Amino acid sequence: MSKHVGRSSRWTARGPNTHASALGTVQYRQDAWYARLVYRVREPSKSEGELPAWVDYERWLGPFKRPRNAMVELEREVTVLRNRHGDDVQVGDEITS
Repeated sequence: MSKHVGRSSRWTARGPNTHASALGTVQYRQDAWYARLVYRVREPSKSEGELPAWVDYERWLGPFKRPRNAMVELEREVTVLRNRHGDDVQVGDEITS
């Protein structure tokens, strides 16, 4: 994420226990804050002639004391995934079913 875009512009509060962005959600559960990361990765086919397939993943990051910490960690994880997989990863709102 670029530094000139503020967190309040990227994240929206959906009640007292949930925050959402295009990347994922942050929720208060089990006495701590957790970030939910949903993404999918395009993996090459195992046999020749077949198209690559998308594999879905879901991860919970946490626990964190504050929602801000969960938001920052979610953004960091998305950056790592995009650096590792490039165009072969879709995160959050990018996923089209």
